[in-house]
Amino acid sequence: MPSVPLAPAPSASAQISLPNHYIGQLLRLLQSRGVDTASLLQQLGMTPALLEQTDAPVSWPQFYRLIQQSKALSNEPALGLYLGSQLTISTHGLLGMAALSSDSLEQALQLVCRYITTRSPLISLHISKQANQTVLRLTELYPLADIAPFIAETVLVTLHQVLQVLSASQYQPSAVQFAFTAPAYQALYPVFFACPVHFGRAGHAIIFNNAYLAIKPPLADSIVRQQLSEQCEQALVRQRQCQTLAGAIQLLLGRTKGRIPDINQVAAEFSMSERTLRRRLHDEQTSYQQLVAAWRLQMARHYLTHTALPVQQIAYLLGYADAANFGRAFRQRCNISPRQFRQRYALTQKILTFTSLNS
Repeated sequence: MPSVPLAPAPSASAQISLPNHYIGQLLRLLQSRGVDTASLLQQLGMTPALLEQTDAPVSWPQFYRLIQQSKALSNEPALGLYLGSQLTISTHGLLGMAALSSDSLEQALQLVCRYITTRSPLISLHISKQANQTVLRLTELYPLADIAPFIAETVLVTLHQVLQVLSASQYQPSAVQFAFTAPAYQALYPVFFACPVHFGRAGHAIIFNNAYLAIKPPLADSIVRQQLSEQCEQALVRQRQCQTLAGAIQLLLGRTKGRIPDINQVAAEFSMSERTLRRRLHDEQTSYQQLVAAWRLQMARHYLTHTALPVQQIAYLLGYADAANFGRAFRQRCNISPRQFRQRYALTQKILTFTSLNS
């Protein structure tokens, strides 16, 4: 199998472990497109046996490079849309079954938002009501770099399909929005969502009418839902336990947008003393201050290169008092201002695009 040059996985220093959910579906999709998946797994140091184990962990660098290679070898830039469309509600395990047994669509979405990290700790989901509209928003907890559009597309198409099943096809979205700029294949999106799709927005989201929240899923059963919810809670505890402490803290930072917790708050979150937290991080050859600085820099680069968020909003999301403080901290680390960094990246992308079109 020809090898595709791989960029290094961003921020791989803190080893975040990911469950192997959906990798099997991805490999089957690749096989249908003629990709030699056995050679691909071998190149990434992954074995078919590993993927057959329930909840077997995959390292962040392996996952990142798997998505990179999958898009390159399949020659399908819209691979995330196609993968999302193939994930039926049964592929979501306990969480899918718990959603199906919920008393209402709103209750199902609350369960999905609470336990989505059991399926992927890289993201979080939040549901909010605005006037007559409900917004189901996807947030990245980790700098996903160039695989961010793939993840967002897969998740939003999957959520759209789940809502269709839970509502017996009564639900229809009003709009879908993505933070990244419109790709060359943007004409495909209405095929998957059947509604207006907007790009370059403040975040990734599905928007629909509040009235759909009252719909009762076809398999609603409060007793079954309670039992499955308890199992989801147990899975959440197991998922957190499989992380290194440094990796778990980086994911925690992603959930506290706009506010960086102090070390005492973090220690309380992990049910340990500050002294124990410092000692365990020292054993992992890092510190809380180093993790915060690294996370801020990684997320700043991600927001500047893969979203259209204004610098002021990025500063807020990273816990800075204002854009000036963010700018000073960024220049100290990168010797360039955030706006210059964004402009330089955009220019580089234009040059790469022009070169590829004329090669």
